[in-house]
Amino acid sequence: MSSLSDILKEIETLPLGNVYIKKINNKKYYYHQYFLNGKRYSEILKNDKALEMIKLVKRRKELEKLANEYRKKERLGHLSKSADKLTGEVMLENTPVAKFENGVLIEINEKLAPLVIKRTRSLEKFLMLRVIDMSRTNARILKKILNIQIDEDYKTALYSYALSISDSYWFKPKHSKLKYHNVIFNNDIYFEAALKGDVTVYPHQAKLTPEITTTGSFEKGWKYIKGVWYLYKSGNDKQIFSELFCYKFAQLMGINTATYEYDNGYIRSPNFATNYNFEPMAALLDDNDKYEDVFFALLKIDRNIAKDYLKLIFFDSVVDNVDRHNENLGLLRNKKNGSIVSLAPNYDNNLALIANKDSLNKNVAKDKFVGIFIEFINKYKEAKDLFKEIQFKEIVFEDIANIINDIPIKVDNMEDLINSVLIRYKYLKDLFNKQHN
Repeated sequence: MSSLSDILKEIETLPLGNVYIKKINNKKYYYHQYFLNGKRYSEILKNDKALEMIKLVKRRKELEKLANEYRKKERLGHLSKSADKLTGEVMLENTPVAKFENGVLIEINEKLAPLVIKRTRSLEKFLMLRVIDMSRTNARILKKILNIQIDEDYKTALYSYALSISDSYWFKPKHSKLKYHNVIFNNDIYFEAALKGDVTVYPHQAKLTPEITTTGSFEKGWKYIKGVWYLYKSGNDKQIFSELFCYKFAQLMGINTATYEYDNGYIRSPNFATNYNFEPMAALLDDNDKYEDVFFALLKIDRNIAKDYLKLIFFDSVVDNVDRHNENLGLLRNKKNGSIVSLAPNYDNNLALIANKDSLNKNVAKDKFVGIFIEFINKYKEAKDLFKEIQFKEIVFEDIANIINDIPIKVDNMEDLINSVLIRYKYLKDLFNKQHN
């Protein structure tokens, strides 16, 4: 699909006005009539040029109609009165799932509505979970580019109708005639600004963008490549190395994980929720990420999902991922019936491993973070019994060495890192195997 810029450029090359036919003495005469700078012009056309002019005028009208469709997707630095007052409907594609009047819920589809709205009845809470982190330097740059002038940061999401790459929910203001196809993202024009702070190229009129509904504290941006949305994220070499290592190590452990790749100094990951609606754990528990509270909330939903969570926090203990919280942990829901399908793939491990240190603690028995995990498993019978069902594979030095050799970024003390991960993995695996026996 052409961009609006391309369409407007082509329109400029096409003739204005219309072609009219007059009959004089049963003979057809073609006239091209148009207005320019307030003046009306009319010129007669020879028959051989008339058909070509008709075709060109028709093409211009088609493109002008298409341009208007594009403009429906654009924001001009302000919200409608209804949007600003939080009056309208949260939509799942073209299906209304929650209706609000001045921010107050007046109608809800309990089966399909976002989990945070089902729990809190709050549109503000819904928006807060899908808005760019304004502590990011590039977020503030984007806000200026898009001419967003608003006091409540959570309302920033409304400038893209609260649409996100990771699900099909959006906010439709009252009286709006927009459909899902009008708001769905079709450009990555702000990618460079979001990721790098580069503002050398951007449109004169602000466009709908996924960047302002992308959460997280690291500079990042969405890029559309051959029909797939990729999230690029910045970081230093150790952070990028840690993300790549954790991705490959999670795969080795048999944990469902998002794909990560290295690309020209950045880490990138394809959207893992293309066929589902992703819901962060914060939708159910806000920022309460205590192991027991998350575990029992998931156990109420499905025991296999709870088991996958145990696998994930076991993995976190091995790679020292102390940054697992309720916005990088979540659930996947069926778009058609709203059912919860699975735990979301493991993602966002760029602060694990050696991201902010030189080595891992080999004295696992005295590691406080590991100790919290062990204490949780041993304290709750439900967790302990479910953990017994998990079969962890044998992992040897060469397995981890192969992972490191596949990573294009190299760090110091590779052998020490391999041994550290291996020691932590075997310690936890053997500890619970002994308890089970």
